[in-house]
Amino acid sequence: MKKYRKLIAAIMGVSALMALRYFDVQVLGLDSVVLDLIVSSLTAFGVYQAKNEVES
Repeated sequence: MKKYRKLIAAIMGVSALMALRYFDVQVLGLDSVVLDLIVSSLTAFGVYQAKNEVES
């Protein structure tokens, strides 16, 4: 599982974005585009922070 950390982080972020759109989640004071940008930024940060360790 360790070698798939970045993939798992990306899949979780895309899943969150798809769920927000499917269930039409609204946050008071935020446009849907802004909410998509926030979730996308958090996904990118999560993928960046995932370690690249590969077991031999």
